[in-house]
Amino acid sequence: MDKMRSSINRRAFLRISALAAGGAVVAACGGGAQPTVIGDEAAPATPPPGGPTAPSGPQPTVPIDVGASTPVRSVGAYKESPLLKAMTDAGTMPPVAERLPKQPYVVPHAWITPGKYGGTMRWSTNSEWGLGHFVQESMYGHSPIRWLKDGLEIGPGLAESWGPNGSQSEWTFKFHEGLKWSDGKPWTTRDIMYWWDDMVLNDAHPSSPPDEARSGKGNIMKMTAPDDTTIVMTFDAPAPLTPDLVACWVKRGIGPGDWMQPRHYLEQFHPKYNQQLKNKKDWAVTHDEKKDFAMNPECPTMTGWMLTLFKAGQSSVWKRNPYYWCVDKAGNQLPYIDQLDMSFVQDAEIEKLGYTQGKVDYVHGGFTPLTLADVQTIKDSQPKNKLKVLLWDSGSGTGSVFFFNQDFKDADVREVIRMPKFRQALSIAFNREEVWKTVYFQSAEITTGTFSPKSIEYRFNTEATQRYAEWRDSWSKYDPERAKTMLDEIGVVDKDGDGWRETPSGGKLVVTLDFAAPGEPEHVSKNTNLARDWKAVGVNTKLNPIPPTGYDPQWQTGQGMSKTDWEVSDGPNHMVNPAWLVPIEVSRWAPLQGSYYSVRGTPKEREQLDKDPYDRTPPRMAPEKGGSVERLWKVYDQAKVATDPMTRHKLVWDMIKIHVQDGPFFMGVVSNYPRIVLAHEGLRNVPTRDQLALNGFVNTWIHPTPAAYDPEAYFWDDPEAHS
Repeated sequence: MDKMRSSINRRAFLRISALAAGGAVVAACGGGAQPTVIGDEAAPATPPPGGPTAPSGPQPTVPIDVGASTPVRSVGAYKESPLLKAMTDAGTMPPVAERLPKQPYVVPHAWITPGKYGGTMRWSTNSEWGLGHFVQESMYGHSPIRWLKDGLEIGPGLAESWGPNGSQSEWTFKFHEGLKWSDGKPWTTRDIMYWWDDMVLNDAHPSSPPDEARSGKGNIMKMTAPDDTTIVMTFDAPAPLTPDLVACWVKRGIGPGDWMQPRHYLEQFHPKYNQQLKNKKDWAVTHDEKKDFAMNPECPTMTGWMLTLFKAGQSSVWKRNPYYWCVDKAGNQLPYIDQLDMSFVQDAEIEKLGYTQGKVDYVHGGFTPLTLADVQTIKDSQPKNKLKVLLWDSGSGTGSVFFFNQDFKDADVREVIRMPKFRQALSIAFNREEVWKTVYFQSAEITTGTFSPKSIEYRFNTEATQRYAEWRDSWSKYDPERAKTMLDEIGVVDKDGDGWRETPSGGKLVVTLDFAAPGEPEHVSKNTNLARDWKAVGVNTKLNPIPPTGYDPQWQTGQGMSKTDWEVSDGPNHMVNPAWLVPIEVSRWAPLQGSYYSVRGTPKEREQLDKDPYDRTPPRMAPEKGGSVERLWKVYDQAKVATDPMTRHKLVWDMIKIHVQDGPFFMGVVSNYPRIVLAHEGLRNVPTRDQLALNGFVNTWIHPTPAAYDPEAYFWDDPEAHS
C-alpha cells in the first residue's frame, strides 16, 4: 500500500545532483553501480538497469519459514517515569510492578539503549485521517504477535507463546497474565471474544472475518477462550499461515481485523448488553465511533501513548499510557517520552516548510509528502530545524504502478487487455530508465513489477534469488520496435488509417490512464511518460483523472480501464496478502473475478447465475477455463494448506511463473527505492538504516512502520529542552 508520496521534477533533480560535500550525491545518469548518497546515510548501490542482483542484508536459514523469536527477559527492578512515580508516591497510582503484567514484553532490538524519561515529540500531517490514525499505525500495542527483523522473524506481543496441533488445523495462543487497559481495567481474552462474537459473528455489525480467521479451504474458524489468557482457533483444514497473518498490521482499526476491543467500555453501546439500544437501528455506527481510540479519548487502549485530546482539522495529543505492558531490557517501563503532539497542516508544501522551520521532531517516510527532491532543502535548514536525514528502504516491489482491469466491461477492449502479448508489448514500449533517472534518482533497480524483493520467497537460496530476477527482468527491457512487432502479430494494428491502432475486430482502442484526481506528481509524471511511449508505438493513450468518490465503484463494476496511482509493497511473504499475485478481492487487476473468488463456497456462489456478471450483486464473473486466473487459483488453493514451508515457497514460484509467462498483470518502474526519515538530532534510539536487519521495510502496512521499530523506546538526550 502506498503511504502518501509525491514526486520530483527535472529542476529538482538537477539541484540535488549538484550536491557533494553537503552529503547529497546521485549516481551519474550514464554511470554504473555507484552508491547514491542523499542524506546522512547512503542508499544501496544500484546496478545498471536490468542487471541481476542478490538481495542485501542477512539471509534466512535454508529453507525454513519465518520463525518465532525467543522472548527477551528484563533484568532488575522495574522503573517508571518520574511523573508516574510522583503519582505512585501520592497514592493516586498503583506501583509500577502492579501496573505491568506478570512478565512484561521486553523490546528486543539490538540498537535499544536505556534512556531518559520526559519531553514531548512533535509530529505533523496534511491528512485529516492521519491526524489520529498515523499515530495509531505507529504503535504495535494491540498485536498478539509481531514481525521482527524486518519480517525475517515473528516475535511475541500480547501473546507470550503460540503453536499448532500436528495438522496445523488448530492454533493456541497464550497471552500475558495481568495485562491492563489504559484505564487500569484488566485485559482478558474476553476482550477478544467480544470482538469475535459480538462484532464479527453479529449480522447486525459490519465487521467481517479477517484472513487469519479462515482455513486453507476458505471456511471460517471456530474461536474459543478456555480461560482469561488462552485463545484457541480451530479450522476445518490446515491453516499454516495463521501466525504470519496474525502478525500483520497493528490490529484494532488498521487492517482487516480488530482482534480485540475494550469490552467493559463498549458494552454500553451494544444492544446485547444495553437494553435501551434493542430497537436502535444505527447502534453500530455509534458503537464504532466510540471504539476508535485514535479519535475518541474516552476509549481505552493498549498502546504506549493514549489519546487525550482530539480536535478535528487541528491537532491530537497523546500522553503516556501508565499501564503500558512493555519495558526495555533494563526494566524501564515504556514509553520514555511523555507526550506526542500531532498537528494538522492543510497543505503539503506548508507542512514541508514546517520541517525546515523546526516545527517537528520526527517525520516518518510513510506519512510524509517528502521526496528525494526535498533533501537538500532540509539539509540547508539544519542549523534551524536540527533534523537528521535518514534513509530506510521502502521494501516496495515497485513504486508507481500501472495495471489494466482484466474485467473491463467493453468486451472488445477486454479481449485485447487479456492478451498477454498486448500487455507485454506495452511493458517493453515503456522507457522505465527515464523515470528511474528523473523521479527515483537512480537509487533503486528497474523492474517489470514484482512483490517486495525482501519477501522470504526470494531470499533463502540461489534459486530463490533467481526466481525474483526472472520476474523483475521479464518484460522491463525497453524495446519499442519489438513492441510494434508484437502488436502487429496479435492484430492490434491501424485499420482505418487514422494513425492509431484498433482492436483486432476494428474497434476503437483508447487506453485511459485512470487516477484519482488531482493526482500525486509522482504518478502523473510516470503516466505522462507512459502516454508518450505508448503513443509512440501507435496506441492512443490519455491521462484520465477521476473524482476520488467515483474511483473505486467504477473499478469494481468493470467501468474503469486502469489504475495508475498505486504502488506494490507487501510482504514479508507473498501469502499474507497475495492479492497482487492472485485475484481474490476487488481492488487489484481482476476485480470481478476476485469478487467471484471471495464468494466461493458460500450460498452466494450459486445465486444470480442467470444475470449478466456486471449486473450481479456484487458484480462477479468466473475465470476463463484454463486461463491464467483459474491456474493461479488452483496453485494458490494448494499453497494455502501446505504445511511444509518449502512446498509453499515452490508453489509461490509456480504462481510467479504464470506472471512471467502470461503477464505482466501489473507494470512497475523501480523497486525498493529509499524512503526519508527525519529525526531530531537530540532524539535517541531511532534506528539508522545499517542497524536494521534488511535496511528497513517502510511502505507496506502489513509490516507496520514505524510500529515495528518501537517508537515508544525513542527518548530525548535532554528531555527538559523538549518539554
